[in-house]
Amino acid sequence: MFVNPYQNAVIGIEHGLKANFHTHAGTGKGTCGHNEIHEVLEAYKDAGYKVLTISNHDLLTNTEEYERKYDIVLLNGYEYSKNPHMLCINCNEVCTGNHQEAIDSCINQGGFVILCHPNWIHKEYWPWKAIDTIRGFAGIEIYNHLIYRLEGSGLATDTWDYILSNGRLAWGFGSDDFHHWHDLGRAWNVILSTSCSHSDVQSAILSGRFYVSTGLLLNEFIFENNIIYISAQFKNSYIKDYQYRFIGQNGNLLDQQFGNRGVYRLQGNEKYVRVEVIAENGTRLWTQPVYNKDCFQRP
Repeated sequence: MFVNPYQNAVIGIEHGLKANFHTHAGTGKGTCGHNEIHEVLEAYKDAGYKVLTISNHDLLTNTEEYERKYDIVLLNGYEYSKNPHMLCINCNEVCTGNHQEAIDSCINQGGFVILCHPNWIHKEYWPWKAIDTIRGFAGIEIYNHLIYRLEGSGLATDTWDYILSNGRLAWGFGSDDFHHWHDLGRAWNVILSTSCSHSDVQSAILSGRFYVSTGLLLNEFIFENNIIYISAQFKNSYIKDYQYRFIGQNGNLLDQQFGNRGVYRLQGNEKYVRVEVIAENGTRLWTQPVYNKDCFQRP
């Protein structure tokens, strides 16, 4: 039986909460977070964000007072900085133990964990064999824009396809990994939550009811009779034709189409199918996978 994570989501260009979980701010000059928190929050709010985490290195920032002031959903969290890095989101304490201890600690506090920039510096900054040994993470950053002005690759769909192909259901996240002003708004998640409450936002995330974007919006995603129908667009553009790429096990390209809609009929032997949409300027959108539940377990 195939599962569509968007089955109960309201989808359209006017729907969804723009979110970033990888944001550095308020730690002083000469650090990743040298911009003041209130300035960063104002800028993200102006850019249309509804959900944010201030995720400084091994430092948890209590954002409760800021949430009331700026009317934005702020999930406390931090960036676990023993290599390789992780984001620990919606928790209230920092764990300095090993990776599994940090994941377990975050989950026990009611939060979730995202593996950071898997191809930073070199391919497999997050070694695939190391990922095989940990459990409990919610997903990975499949796109981290900051890496493109550092070293390595910000794209990590290869690691995502490795995890999925091995039967572990992990979601793909996007991030601008904010350090400087020119990092803001480069990549984000659109959460299809039923409300702005912390619990509903996290429920949507853990259920895979979100997508990753560098500019495109999901206009339609339907899965019925084993057929995926998808369309995307820029919010206010007359351009309607985009490239739709249907990706399956081991990152194999199952089909590629160009037009105002992508359509893919599952053959029945797929473990999962995820979709990438590419616009004329290179802007992208990534969906979470439609997957055969008999082939998967949570990481």
